[in-house]
Formats: sequence, C-alpha cells, structure tokens
Amino acid sequence: MTEPLLRVTGVAKRFGRVVTARDVSFELSAGEALGLVGPNGAGKTTLLDVVAGTLRADAGTVTLDGQDVTRLGAAARADRGVARSYQVPRPFGRLTVFENVLVGASFAGRRPGGGGAPGGRADGAGPAGDARDRAWHALAVTDLTGAANTPSGSLRLLDRKRLEVARALATGPRLLLLDEIAGGLTDRELPQVVGLVRRLRDDGVAVVWIEHVLHALLDVVDRLLCLAAGEVIAQGDPHEVIRSPQVVEVYLGSTVDSVPDSVPGEPA
Repeated sequence: MTEPLLRVTGVAKRFGRVVTARDVSFELSAGEALGLVGPNGAGKTTLLDVVAGTLRADAGTVTLDGQDVTRLGAAARADRGVARSYQVPRPFGRLTVFENVLVGASFAGRRPGGGGAPGGRADGAGPAGDARDRAWHALAVTDLTGAANTPSGSLRLLDRKRLEVARALATGPRLLLLDEIAGGLTDRELPQVVGLVRRLRDDGVAVVWIEHVLHALLDVVDRLLCLAAGEVIAQGDPHEVIRSPQVVEVYLGSTVDSVPDSVPGEPA
C-alpha cells in the first residue's frame, strides 16, 4: 500500500491541567480532504498547530511521507510542503495583495529544488522572476489577479480569506491546513470558497479543514473527524459521522436531518 502523505499517531497535548489532545490518530493521502469538527475548545486548532509544527506534541508522532517530523518546527515543516491559513486573516496591511503573496512565493524559492508541487507553485525556483510567477499563479488559482495591486488592508472579508489561501499556496504546499476559511461569509460567497478548496484537493493537495459551516465542509471533504475535549469521538464518512448520536449530543445538540448535502449554488 502507498504510504500516506500525513500520519498522526497517538498525539497528546496539554496546557497545565487542560488536555487539548488525547491519543489523536489519523492518516491523510495526497488529494484527500479531511474535515475537523467539534465544539469550541475541543482541540481542533491545537491539533492543526501540532501538525504545522507551531506547537510540539507532548506525546505521539507526526510523520510526513514516512519521515518523522515530530520534533521539527514550523519552518522546517513548511520546507517539506506544509502550509496553513488562520481563522482571522492578518495580511501585511500596507502591502498590496501581490506583495503579500510574493512573500510566500519567495519562501518557496529558497527550498532545494523548490518547484512543481501541486496547488500553488509554478515550475522553477530561486530567481526573483520565478517567485513572481509563483505569486501570480497563486493569485490566479484564488481569483485574486484583479485585486493584485489593491492594498490588502482594504479588502472585504471574502478576499481576505482568499488572500490567506493564496499566501499559503504560493509556498507550493502538498499539505494545506485550513482554519475556518468559510466563517463569516454569506451564502452567496460560500460557493467560491468551496469551489477553491475542491479544486486544490482535485489537484492533489492534501487538505485538513476546520470548519463550523457544515454544509460547506460536507460538500468537499472525503472524511470527517470529530473531536470533543481533545479526543476523537468519531471518524469516517462525513454524513455518517455528522449524524452519529454521540456527535449530535456533544457538538450539534440536535438532529442534523436539515443539514444540506451541498452548498447553495453548488451542484449536489
């Protein structure tokens, strides 16, 4: 069998007496999308931080392409193709959209052989011209080329969310970690984000996506993992997980028969 791109095994993390991850395990292959759900405080963002390398697990392992990266920091994991977005976009407000994305593209260019990864990087690496090409490619993928010269501090929420993704894509990730990129968007705006994540997954990028907008999440992810108090309480087919009695009890608080199978404006 093919080695999964990402394998998380028995990960645990605590802050003092508060346990935010307890024996969490899952695997993810290239071109697969995993959704993370759970109540506030369940440990979802902590888990993303552990995978990204911004937090070190107290126990367990994280492997990428079969290599143990548990003790590597975020920069070293980014060198290996891990990128993430944040729930609250914080672009460099005085820089244009293009300049923001160019920062990520320049980081990708410093990697040995940096080029050709799916999702955000054009072929070639190193020279400034290649970094600009990668930046333009990321803008094209996220439909932001028309806003390239716009100061990022003046963007509406949808475009700030897309800029978060574009900055991550410009690094040429193989694994993309998304934290609530659909949060705060209108029903009219949601299909644009859903379509973007679906295209990235179909291009071979592995995606882990935290999201409370369930109908957006369910329209994209291949599997769903539900956390509660740092523990995995369900994992598997998205619609089976979201309708399991334990998930309904601890996360949704009611039945989910009304949860649509697709986002408004998107084909079912």
